Amino acid sequence: MSLKLTKTATELESMIMAELREHPACESAAVVVFGADGFWLGRRVSRIGATLDVECQERLATITDRLRRHFDLAD
Repeated sequence: MSLKLTKTATELESMIMAELREHPACESAAVVVFGADGFWLGRRVSRIGATLDVECQERLATITDRLRRHFDLAD
């Protein structure tokens, strides 16, 4: 049994985006969260004409890994 709190995909996306927006390199980023059975991934999606640099991709991975240690995806 997991001791993690659960969050909806929308809640997790909002948490990730709030942290990404703190960095100018990531202001054009968009994120989608998906998963099953409590395991989830945060993936970047590009808005039309936007590209994400390596720094932003690394920040997304770091943020997602940290949040995944604390939160499961709600069914």
